[in-house]
Amino acid sequence: MTIVDPVAAKTALRVFLRNQRKQLAREHPEADWMIAEVAREPLAKLFPDPAGKVAALYHGLGSEVSPRILADQMREAGWTLALPAVEDADTGRMVFRLWDPKQPLVHDAIGLRGPPPTQPALAPDLVVTPLLAFQLDGTRLGQGGGYYDRALEALRARKRVMVLGLAYSGQQVENLPHEAHDQRLDAILTEKEYIAVNDMGRAGPP
Repeated sequence: MTIVDPVAAKTALRVFLRNQRKQLAREHPEADWMIAEVAREPLAKLFPDPAGKVAALYHGLGSEVSPRILADQMREAGWTLALPAVEDADTGRMVFRLWDPKQPLVHDAIGLRGPPPTQPALAPDLVVTPLLAFQLDGTRLGQGGGYYDRALEALRARKRVMVLGLAYSGQQVENLPHEAHDQRLDAILTEKEYIAVNDMGRAGPP
């Protein structure tokens, strides 16, 4: 029997998937607009009254699918928006801070851009995540830092929260390596479709 180390498997796979995502980004420069359009109906159904609800998005980097159009659309619908920020590089603690588009973003503990520390940390009802690959069962492969997994585990221990992966449709794969601490997606949103993984993805939080 061959025993596959999931950590080593993930590391090797990420090199290929990063290159693949760069190619998908070149092939689909309009993906941010298309995703925002695909998102309208399911988000309106899942969250018919978003006033008072918090959605955490992200500041897209490189070939990541950009949620910028989606963010504008959600803000207009009444959502309060947040962005992730890593507070401690040693522990990997990541929080979701209130995002005020009138304020400039600053570099967090690992050099990524997010709201300044003066902005309050929020507990989102919806977390939109980037990814390198996904499966239809909600398995997500991220960049490898584990920041989202830790933040989502802590958040899910506090409340019901929906986790939505943003991806190019070409990022769907099979047989992703998976570890016990990996946090699964409740739904996936691509430039082609909205895919509900479970009851949370079909009905949303109460």
